[in-house]
Amino acid sequence: FCQMLLKGHNWSTRQSFHQLVQKKPSLLSLPSAVWNPTARGMFIQTQDTPNPNSLKFIPGREVLESRTMEFSTPAAAFCSPLARQLFRIEGVKSVFFGPDFITITKESEDLDWNLLKPDIYAAIMDFFASGLPVVTDEAPRTDTAASEEDDEVVLMIKELLDTRIR
Repeated sequence: FCQMLLKGHNWSTRQSFHQLVQKKPSLLSLPSAVWNPTARGMFIQTQDTPNPNSLKFIPGREVLESRTMEFSTPAAAFCSPLARQLFRIEGVKSVFFGPDFITITKESEDLDWNLLKPDIYAAIMDFFASGLPVVTDEAPRTDTAASEEDDEVVLMIKELLDTRIR
């Protein structure tokens, strides 16, 4: 950036660097490596639904081939890395996948979609950029074995289940 700013500058004018920096170039004149609004290469459209607490996100690519899936709780999303990511967003109540769309239902009318949408957009874009499958063959965990995903409280609960209840 500094090289771009200094390039072509006439040093004989004895202009200070501070004065030079104040002549800020437009973001549009920066090279794409510095500022690239389409870096993720995905345009997600939204569509209202009859339910004001639900919003349809259309990523412009296939979500599920020819079926639908609904995840009403984070636990139900065991087989979908995308649904698990979406449930990590505070305020997401349920996730529904269609062939070419994702419908998110928020927890209450008090939550503003304008606050939720940026996180949802980011989760969807990051997921599709990762190349992971939307749905896996993973089975739900029914054991109480420790997992890398477990925090300290969950580990303590699992230990209590194993030692005191079983």
